[in-house]
Amino acid sequence: MIRLIALCALALVSACAQQQGRCDFTHTQQIAFSGGAAADTITARSFGASCKKAIGVYEITDGEGHPIWAWATPLPRAFGDVFTDEPEHMRQFLEQWAQPALATTQTAPEWAALAPGQTTLDELTYADIRARDLPMLCHFSGTARQTCVFWEPAAGGAGHLFDRDVEESVQ
Repeated sequence: MIRLIALCALALVSACAQQQGRCDFTHTQQIAFSGGAAADTITARSFGASCKKAIGVYEITDGEGHPIWAWATPLPRAFGDVFTDEPEHMRQFLEQWAQPALATTQTAPEWAALAPGQTTLDELTYADIRARDLPMLCHFSGTARQTCVFWEPAAGGAGHLFDRDVEESVQ
């Protein structure tokens, strides 16, 4: 019996030691995107053995908690070799990542201005979504790169509209 207790205690200490170096952080922010009565929530999350090896998840849920968009990537692959194992650095990154650009689909580039592969939609569908002036949210999906999604009320979810390069504004 004493061996079993000692073994359990050793397992708990080992599990705690494994968790100490991890990079598991979450930042949430309320936004108005889907037009529901309650605010939508963006959750930017990191998890991994270390912050230099973390995976990021960007999730949007509606006011009732239903997921309407999610995107995930290995953070160093998408955003470069900028991550340290300093927890505060990751917290600051997640806080900034959770701040999307909000607009409407009419502000999306016209079809002729898109580069090949910038959208997965066909021309007629893309033009229809633009013309309907739907809510559009753009979040960073890489260094100087954003993924823009639109809210489709008939489907009750968001869909990928296009990706774009963005320049950081210098003040």
